[in-house]
Amino acid sequence: MGILFLLAVLLAWPTAGLSVVAYIAFFIFQSFLKAKTRMHHSDKLAAQRAVRAGSERVPTWAGTRDKSETFVYTIQNFAMEHGVPQAFLQAVLGDSNTFKTLVHYAGAMEEEGASFIEQQMAVSEKLIELWSVAPKEVQEAALSE
Repeated sequence: MGILFLLAVLLAWPTAGLSVVAYIAFFIFQSFLKAKTRMHHSDKLAAQRAVRAGSERVPTWAGTRDKSETFVYTIQNFAMEHGVPQAFLQAVLGDSNTFKTLVHYAGAMEEEGASFIEQQMAVSEKLIELWSVAPKEVQEAALSE
């Protein structure tokens, strides 16, 4: 970071300080992203606690068919991009109890102030986590299909 600042100061001389302004903007943007990441993680932990405590909050978008289809499509694609086989996803999302729990998790995320996209990310990350902790037999069966 220090080298970047020195470079900004060096380049600021002929540009009347625009490099310093760009450096400050970069620093603020980087701080914003770090804070947003911490908040997302905090929201996920709070939502997990709420679901474990029995919260059955359904997200506001759950009654809208287009939003529900978008939600399911997005979480499946994100999980598959991160190595979760489609057979495993079909089994997990096909189980009504597991699917309800994931929807309640999204509802708890919404209650924490998470956007629709953040809810999708959190549920996708939960699917990836479920895959990573699945027993070897389940993983092998899903990969062989």
